[in-house]
Amino acid sequence: MTTILLACVLEAVALGAIMISIALPSILEEFPTDQGGWLLSTYYLAGAVAAPILGKCADLYGKKRMLLITMGISGLGIIVAVLAPSFGVLLIGRTMQGVILATLSLTYSLIRDIFPPKPAAFAASITVTGMGIFGIVTPLLVGILIAAFGWRGMFGFDAVWTLGLLLLIAVVVPESSLRRKARPDILGGVLLALGVVGILLYVSLGRQLGWVSLVSLASLIGGIAFFTWFLLHTRRVAEPIIDGSLFRRRPVIFVVLFGAVGYALSATIGQLMPLLALTSAEDGGTYGLGLTTVEYAAVETPRAIAAAAVGILLGILVARGRSPRMFMVLGMSFWLAATLWLIFFNDTQYFLTIGALLIGTGGGMVNASLPNVVIQATPADNQGSVAGTVQLCQTGFGAVAPVLMFAILAPYAMPSSTGGIVYQETGFTIWLTCAAVTAAVLLLLAATVLRPRKGDVVSPLLVSGKRAAATEGGGEGVREPAGQPTT
Repeated sequence: MTTILLACVLEAVALGAIMISIALPSILEEFPTDQGGWLLSTYYLAGAVAAPILGKCADLYGKKRMLLITMGISGLGIIVAVLAPSFGVLLIGRTMQGVILATLSLTYSLIRDIFPPKPAAFAASITVTGMGIFGIVTPLLVGILIAAFGWRGMFGFDAVWTLGLLLLIAVVVPESSLRRKARPDILGGVLLALGVVGILLYVSLGRQLGWVSLVSLASLIGGIAFFTWFLLHTRRVAEPIIDGSLFRRRPVIFVVLFGAVGYALSATIGQLMPLLALTSAEDGGTYGLGLTTVEYAAVETPRAIAAAAVGILLGILVARGRSPRMFMVLGMSFWLAATLWLIFFNDTQYFLTIGALLIGTGGGMVNASLPNVVIQATPADNQGSVAGTVQLCQTGFGAVAPVLMFAILAPYAMPSSTGGIVYQETGFTIWLTCAAVTAAVLLLLAATVLRPRKGDVVSPLLVSGKRAAATEGGGEGVREPAGQPTT
């Protein structure tokens, strides 16, 4: 029951991203703006800041308790979004909703504490990927909700789902007994958020207001100032929101880079695919299938099936000793193939469906292998804190990428026949090319400077029970003997 409920929580995380991608054309019709990327950026940025703070609080007060608080904040944000009278209020609701991204690290940290060793790897992979049942029907469900009730009905369903799960988890899921002293770096989180928002505002508004206008320059200077303050702050506090010492280890650098780029690709291409499919051929010119939100499920559902199937298979293989790192590299290879495919083949539903299958396979591999790679690279006694720091970097990239993508698309924006905003295909091609180059560079790094070496594993994959207790005091983790294959 715990596995099923935690998997459903992370389906709510996925729903928060997927539903905006599918509903974006409808939202832009009600609130015409070329700043649609902020609907996903605020979601990911809130999660990026909340993850390490709540991770520290989880070590101090309990992982289940912080999981419930996280879901409560997110549920209130969804209600704000349902009632939003303007685009600005909708962004506030999305920011509160995005706190639920912290559950990505809280769930597999909780699993590590309460599960027996062997089932833990399988459960961690399954919960991150999702049980698959809800994920498969999500595109069709979202399409039906939008068609029947508009995009607000979609948010209403998410509110019921999130708050209903909160009540069930409060009753069913056990609490972790592990505790450690921790100091949540709230000031560091605020400074980081203000710095990133300031710089992103400059990127987002610079073209519209002028790159050297007073407002644009004030945003840039303010963002740089807050970010500089944040860097100085992290050097003075004992437990900063980002622990720089973690990045001295290749496995941590590896999982941060691959996880972050995976988030960025999911956040951007997940929004790009519906624009390609839902835009009419009349408005798109050189692209556009004119599908309805219900018809689009035929493209999106295969992606969900591929991600769920790969996640379940990977969980079984990792539990049997296969390297999760290998699957993360293979997943990034599928992402590279998906971006190249969509550059050249995007003008039929058949081609978009193949692209969706490649995206689902790559995303399923990266997401399902991520928690196990983190566990291998992390001492058992501060799993919550380290996982939160890694999650901050990953969701931080997810927050930045949509704004960058829409800044690239902005010169190619034009009014649609229905009063909304559409983009020319050239903008999509430029962004997909940038994504393909980034994926290729990461694969090159994985084969060279980030190649695994002996001693890279800080703790065995499934530390629990007596072995976890043995590492709790010293913080050094358990190191495999030299030459010993790891599981």
